[in-house]
Amino acid sequence: MKTIGGYTMIDCKGMNLLSQTTQKVTGLYKDVTRAMALGKPIQAYNCTYGEGVPMTPIEVFAINEDGLLICTASILQIRIASNDDVTIANLLTDFN
Repeated sequence: MKTIGGYTMIDCKGMNLLSQTTQKVTGLYKDVTRAMALGKPIQAYNCTYGEGVPMTPIEVFAINEDGLLICTASILQIRIASNDDVTIANLLTDFN
């Protein structure tokens, strides 16, 4: 985690934003928790959009719901458990 230009930047370590399966992103829960405490805008970087397709940083907003971090980026909801397990849902297709 680092701060650049007023944003808190979180390294997502190659997390695939289109994955349909649970991913393990070591340290992500801790980084997002720390970023939330800073109260600055959060951007995620080093994500992929599908298998190996790099993308620019994306702004996310985050809440802590009973210990589960829920981050929203565009149409995606990224759920981060305290053990760094990450599941991603598409808000347009997964909840209809």
